[in-house]
Amino acid sequence: MKRLTKTLSAVLGPVRAAELRNDISSFWRMGFAAVGRYRPIPAEEMEFVLAKRMTYKGDVPVQIKDGVYEQGRMAFRLPRPQFETAAGLTVTPNGGAWREGCFEERFSAGRPGLRLLLENRRAAETLPAAVVIQCAHNDTYGDWVSEYLIPVLRAAPLSAPLLLPANIASKPFVARDLGVLGVDWRAIVRPIHIENACVLRQQKFFVHFSEDEVRLLRRVFGEPASEPRRGGLIYLSRHGEGSDVADRGYPSLVVEAIVKARGGRIIRTGEASRGDYVAAALDAETVIFDHGSAFYNSLGWPVRRIVEIVSDDWWNNAFLMLSHAAGNRDYTIIRGDLGDAHVEDLLTHTLDAPLDLSAAS
Repeated sequence: MKRLTKTLSAVLGPVRAAELRNDISSFWRMGFAAVGRYRPIPAEEMEFVLAKRMTYKGDVPVQIKDGVYEQGRMAFRLPRPQFETAAGLTVTPNGGAWREGCFEERFSAGRPGLRLLLENRRAAETLPAAVVIQCAHNDTYGDWVSEYLIPVLRAAPLSAPLLLPANIASKPFVARDLGVLGVDWRAIVRPIHIENACVLRQQKFFVHFSEDEVRLLRRVFGEPASEPRRGGLIYLSRHGEGSDVADRGYPSLVVEAIVKARGGRIIRTGEASRGDYVAAALDAETVIFDHGSAFYNSLGWPVRRIVEIVSDDWWNNAFLMLSHAAGNRDYTIIRGDLGDAHVEDLLTHTLDAPLDLSAAS
């Protein structure tokens, strides 16, 4: 299945491939719903409204169809509860949640396709109580921070052991972060029946972070120092790093050369430890980064200006939303696919411009 997914992504592009998989899965969901074996999240719970507007400078990503320098932070129209209780819930290794023979999307780790709907759900054991997380993704570090870590931080201390889908539970950062927080947890390697489940719900819309969620994440990433070193410059480079969800390239060596010439610090994110990010904090007056979840580490830095290098093949507005919620409005986007000369010109212009101190947290 993963090989087929990568092939589709290479041929169609990651966004179109994801849309095609969802279109196919929707037919299976309709069929299972018709016979009472799939219950989606109610439509009214999926409705959203505009909560805030934010702007940026530089290039307009191709994913912004109308080409505007503005994005809206959305929020669910009906605020979701922090948690719900569910008696008699069976959870599966891939994140499914079943009750009385019906797949319950509001308690599951994702909207199901055929594989998840047909997954074995015969319980190998029963627990009197456990905590699970309702979410949409369980592949990457970005998924972990956005959809798992925030609900755990909001609900801590947890009332029972936390159960995680096998894929996300296998990632080393999960054990690291939950160990720091002192959370009792385990992976779902075989179906587990829970007599009384506490389900932590997703309260934010997609990656549209609020100020409250930034405050929660800073319990893990730390609070920024009061002032960065004047003229400090950091580049979070993805050079040599792959992706779990989408193949995409960045002009990392070009940007590294510019940053090195200005005496800045380069962190290659595929090799960096949490300690490397902590040690770099005071140099973070300006942060340049290739779009990727390593940027979450900047929440512990006193950032004054942000430059995001983006790919035409893969982008979302997660880090624009995160930065805005953290109080930083001096945000520039550069499209790496417009060529090295364009990247160099726009990045040089941005770094030579004075800081917009009114826009910083």
